[in-house]
Formats: sequence, C-alpha cells, structure tokens
Amino acid sequence: MAPAATADKTGHGTGVVTAIDAAAGTVTLDHGPIPNIGWPAMTMAFKTPPALLATVKTGDRVRFDLVMKDGAAEITAISPE
Repeated sequence: MAPAATADKTGHGTGVVTAIDAAAGTVTLDHGPIPNIGWPAMTMAFKTPPALLATVKTGDRVRFDLVMKDGAAEITAISPE
C-alpha cells in the first residue's frame, strides 16, 4: 500500500526584494518570520513564476504567499505593500 500524500505547507510573509533573477526565475527576499512553516526571519531566493517577477522590483516592500513542495519554497502571490 502506498503512503498517503502529505499536504503542501503554505505560508504568508512580508519582506524586501533584494534581487530578481529573471533567467533563473527567482526573487530574493529579506523576509520576516513565517510561522506557518516554522521559519525565522532570513534572506533567501524563492522560485517565482515569470508573471509574478514582473510585478515587483528590487527595493520593494512586499507581501507574499508561498507553498512548500518537496522541501522547496515557491512564491504563489507577491505584491508591493
């Protein structure tokens, strides 16, 4: 019998865009704690769909949603504050 699928974890946060790498499809955020995932404040790059990358620029304060899939975080929504 196959193990039951686990639900993807989701989280919400705020932070500052410190870099955008359109070629890699990532945005780097200096973000506050994300309690739903158990993360402290940190700076890290997130995989982000190209359409969302186009909505922010370096230096923007943003709100974002993310989902954890197979141990990797991906931005699902992002907007300037």
